Amino acid sequence: MTMSDGPFKNLKLDNRLKKFAEAVQNDTVSNDERCALGQHAIVYGVLNETPSLFSGLADYLNGSQLDFDPKSSIEGVFDAHPKSQFTDNFQKEVKLRLHDGASPESAISEGLDAAIQTHIDETRTRIQEACLDSHQNGEMRKDQLDRAIEGTDATLRELDTPKIRDALMRGDRDAFKNATKKKDGLDEGPAQ
Repeated sequence: MTMSDGPFKNLKLDNRLKKFAEAVQNDTVSNDERCALGQHAIVYGVLNETPSLFSGLADYLNGSQLDFDPKSSIEGVFDAHPKSQFTDNFQKEVKLRLHDGASPESAISEGLDAAIQTHIDETRTRIQEACLDSHQNGEMRKDQLDRAIEGTDATLRELDTPKIRDALMRGDRDAFKNATKKKDGLDEGPAQ
């Protein structure tokens, strides 16, 4: 799917979120492709901000030594990597779960799921604010705004948090890229 010269081109969002915002209001884009575009935008954006945090956490989890102070060890992994709003939320979620007695594996997995959900909610707000600004500037019609808001809400609710988590933990920016590629022929069918 290529960007049109329409109202979505000028949204104050990165290219992946623009493609997602355009897709959610476009009836010719399948729901699976919309979800793949949303998941791709989220994974790519998070990994761009913090490219090595997840490999550091995976290395910690795969370590064979018994850790008598997992709270400090995991805190050290977070401290050794660049900070972002996402990593701050993630770190707080992990810390909370460790404090409640969860194993390091559970704390990281459940904390990441919670941070992803927070990020999805923030992404929804950013897209909707950008669409509203575009409408107020006369670049987007009211019906396009309504479809974008409704489509964003519906699609973001359907994103697969465990798949996003797995892609982040693998550091796989392109986990959903194949499902987002434009189809050239009628015989290709929907994305798998």
